Amino acid sequence: MKHTALYEKHKALGAKLTEFAGWDMPLEYSGVVREHEAVRNSCGLFDIGHMGTIEIGGRDSLAFLRKVITLRPETLPVDNARYGFMLDETGGIIDDLMVYRLNSDRFLLCVNAATTDSDIAWLKENEKGFDAILIDDSPDTALIAVQGPASWEIVKRALGIDPAGFKYHAFVNSTFHETGYILSKTGYTGEKGFEIFIHKKAVAAMWDTLMDTGRPSGIVPCGLGARDTLRLEMGYLLCGQDADRDTSPIEAGYEAMLDFGNEDFIGRDALMKVKADGPVRSLTGLILKDKGVPRHGCRVLSRGAEVGVVTSGNFSPSLKKGIALAYLGAGTPLDGLAIEIHDKLHEAEAVPLPFYRKR
Repeated sequence: MKHTALYEKHKALGAKLTEFAGWDMPLEYSGVVREHEAVRNSCGLFDIGHMGTIEIGGRDSLAFLRKVITLRPETLPVDNARYGFMLDETGGIIDDLMVYRLNSDRFLLCVNAATTDSDIAWLKENEKGFDAILIDDSPDTALIAVQGPASWEIVKRALGIDPAGFKYHAFVNSTFHETGYILSKTGYTGEKGFEIFIHKKAVAAMWDTLMDTGRPSGIVPCGLGARDTLRLEMGYLLCGQDADRDTSPIEAGYEAMLDFGNEDFIGRDALMKVKADGPVRSLTGLILKDKGVPRHGCRVLSRGAEVGVVTSGNFSPSLKKGIALAYLGAGTPLDGLAIEIHDKLHEAEAVPLPFYRKR
């Protein structure tokens, strides 16, 4: 399996490791619930170095990105990031990603670990005819996330950068131990926080600095277990599980994230038809009314008839209940819903996303 640059650090901290998308990653250190609650109430530090980083540049970079991403790159200000999708011709989701504009014609794409190789292959297939340069930065780039209400103060003390000086989804460039890095006001937990792109040779020192500075504020190392419960409470997608080529962003509830002002992106015509006709199914949030933990693949029933399967499910540490995502067909009766867990039916309620909202 692949290892991030922080692998030895995780072992020294006693992390429970797990395989994810071919990577040996920390699942938890002190327990998923404790780590989840630390992010909601103080701060958590994540290694997300398994994510892919792809640089796009060249004279035709804007035109190329207009074709392969569901946004207009020319409207993205320099030093800002935006969420988008790569789609196939049918409007199916190849990947969801963040696009960072480094300068006028240079961009950084942060893509999912499980799809990095296939994303690069698809981009290369579609760059024909464009004077664009595609570089896989993943082998040299480390990525960590600092998330939670205390993250601003910790970053300010640790790195000397005032987070109040730039907006959400913006980023700044700075240096740490003579190594350049990007501090981006982004994340996938629903909390205040940052993601930091830095060369692998300096990431261990960056990790230690953030941990040492944040210890009085309650910072804890966090694994993929807490990252999953945090993103699920927000209704955020896990590509390959909640979204794939058989899923359109409109079905997943992300129509607002699509820039139809870009008339060039692959899959646009198919999505315009979905907009006109209405989606045949929609991603729905479900909360169990009794004890139980729904998991990926559990059957969803309405009035006794199967109407879907759980794409993501877990125990919500914030709500103290089992929660799940599932695609339900248009017109599915939302009374009498149940999720089958270990051959037992658990009554469920359909709710709007996100599951969790800050008080």
